[in-house]
Amino acid sequence: MQINSNITALITNNALLRNEAAFSLSSGKLSSGYKINTAGDDPTGYAISGRMRQQLDALKRADVNATTGKSVLETADGALGEVTEMLQRLNELSIKASNGTMSTSDRADIQREVDELTGEIQRISDQIELNGQKLLDGHLENHGYCENDKNVQVEGYNEKTKAKTYNISINENVNTTTDAEGNTVATLNVNISGFPEDSSPNIQMELDYPGYIDKEIDIGGYEGKAVTNARYESPTQGSVKICEDGSHIITMKGANGEELTLSINKNDVTKSTIPYTRNGADYAMDIYTIDTSSVSGGKLEITLTGEGALDLHIGANEEEMIECSLPKISLERLDIDNLNLKTQASAQESIDRITYALSYVSSARSQLGAYTNRVEHSISYLAASNENLSSAMSRIQDTDMAEEMTNYASKQILVQAATSMLAQANQAPQQALQLIQ
Repeated sequence: MQINSNITALITNNALLRNEAAFSLSSGKLSSGYKINTAGDDPTGYAISGRMRQQLDALKRADVNATTGKSVLETADGALGEVTEMLQRLNELSIKASNGTMSTSDRADIQREVDELTGEIQRISDQIELNGQKLLDGHLENHGYCENDKNVQVEGYNEKTKAKTYNISINENVNTTTDAEGNTVATLNVNISGFPEDSSPNIQMELDYPGYIDKEIDIGGYEGKAVTNARYESPTQGSVKICEDGSHIITMKGANGEELTLSINKNDVTKSTIPYTRNGADYAMDIYTIDTSSVSGGKLEITLTGEGALDLHIGANEEEMIECSLPKISLERLDIDNLNLKTQASAQESIDRITYALSYVSSARSQLGAYTNRVEHSISYLAASNENLSSAMSRIQDTDMAEEMTNYASKQILVQAATSMLAQANQAPQQALQLIQ
């Protein structure tokens, strides 16, 4: 029996300290709702739950990104919806002006409305925006450039087109023939190769003139007249448009859905004057062709960067993005610049051009709809991922309140018992007094 060393009290005190520590830990879990409050509680679980929390926060931010991106796409689609309505009205007006019962003053009134509608279409293209960012002016299309000719611009290309450098050859030549009535028919032959792969020419097309010249103009008016707004279109090959100043807009299509549009301005175009016979009279007619001597023999080095489109970061990790290329909507791109309904023939020719514009806008809206559906599915996926990750993280770090309450009650009783036993153990040395009395 010792007085200086109360071993019983020491043992009881150690038990009390352990029970108090366990009681304190249980109290912390119950008060915070987490069973991992410090790294020491569960080092492995702490590391895992930390990574999960980072992933969960990233998913929440990605959901906001996707929702904002959906708003951008819906805004652009709403603007294109208005453009579609105006194009439908232009189509009605062109059909109306094509009727032979319309007078000159009637067509002049129609032309005024046409000018206002086309002006509004261009305004929408220039000014529609969200959060200060223009949507339909072309800067959210995929970007590219011509390496060897500053007069050639990449108007745009779709997401199926590989970002790389293409060596594209463009050759044009004019042939003239005489029909059975002795009238001259000029044919512009266009051959394009090198897109999407260097192979045989994938675009071979012919444009006959003077098919686009206003036939209501007096025959003498043809002399020296430039061919305007001529266009050839093929659903599988692409299209060639020759604008009023001779500049070209060329769209090339590949077998797997690739599409590339180039614009070649008037500085790379040559005007050729050819003899033209009509109803036995001789005249001259102007036809524009690309001047291959100014573009290295017609060989263009076109580099597509794969950049410029609207990238929506819709994931929690690097490069989890959806690339959305928003089309440029301009009068030139729609082929309704300088739309003329002042004569019956020009009104009839405008029907074809407006039909093309409607097809272009419909295709653009279809692509925006596809982007929107994809983003909506991404939002649903993010919501499911958020739910599942939250559930997994909860199993690791959240307190099971029923289980922990049972543990809390047990530790509380043990603390009370140890405290009582420590009091008893502290009384034990007093028994030694009986030996010295």
